[in-house]
Amino acid sequence: MKTITSLILFAVALNSINYADISTTAGVCLVGGAIKSESDIVVEKYKRKDCPVCKGKGWYIIGDGIAKVDCGYCEPDDSKEKADSCQTEIIRG
Repeated sequence: MKTITSLILFAVALNSINYADISTTAGVCLVGGAIKSESDIVVEKYKRKDCPVCKGKGWYIIGDGIAKVDCGYCEPDDSKEKADSCQTEIIRG
């Protein structure tokens, strides 16, 4: 019953549209946005030892000493450092 009612409402809405007054600007904007979003910019990350955020540690403290998080601005030098990286932890003090 829901589908029949919704189909009837949809058909009534389609018949009441004045197609001569429809602007194509919205369609062009949507297509342009979709095309632009396909070309992602790849940003190279710092090497771990050269990172200005974590200064080579692989983690940093955010806020006013609230939490310790993994550094997302650099890449580890080898796989061992990635295994030793910290998990987010709350620091209470």
